[in-house]
Amino acid sequence: MGRTRGAKAADHETRRAALLGAMLQRLVAPDLPPPSLRELAAAAGVTLPTLAHHFGRREDIVAALLAELGRQGAPYLAAAARADLPFAAGVAALLALVADGLAEGGVAALHVLGLREGLRQARIGPAYVEAILEPMLAAAEARLAQHIARGEMIAADPRHAAIALISPLLIAVLHQQELGGAAVRCLDLPALARDHAAAFVRAYGRAAG
Repeated sequence: MGRTRGAKAADHETRRAALLGAMLQRLVAPDLPPPSLRELAAAAGVTLPTLAHHFGRREDIVAALLAELGRQGAPYLAAAARADLPFAAGVAALLALVADGLAEGGVAALHVLGLREGLRQARIGPAYVEAILEPMLAAAEARLAQHIARGEMIAADPRHAAIALISPLLIAVLHQQELGGAAVRCLDLPALARDHAAAFVRAYGRAAG
């Protein structure tokens, strides 16, 4: 007796996940150019027809990988979205978390992949925004909305405030690490995170009483 439709679907998804994992390091390798479809097949240890069967075109592979990475990061962003600390301490903690994730946790590589592959690309660009960039901003937005609701932060648009909060760190890490800017003008990222947190609290905080 053959396998049920559900079992076949589960096998297909398991195989897709394994192939994506095998291709990830080649896609984010910092010292290599963007891989061709043939190079991705070689990295996954499969033929081009097998890769096409599971994903379709090259852009579909990149979009699927971004979606998978977004799913893997969802629990961490859910934790980042909780405002468990008072406003000033919470903003500082969030920026320290974001800075560490970008600089040391491999998150910057995901943004590099999304930007490199997705700029002006109708399939991958929105996939990157949906899976990687927007969830990071949405976590900050949700956290700031809680501070607004508690009266700790002025009644600003939380989405606008989230973009203002996160963008400098992302730009700084891209500048220093991914574009080689540390050799042009070095920047102390933890100090930037601390200074930016203090400035953000001064601009958006609501005085007690």
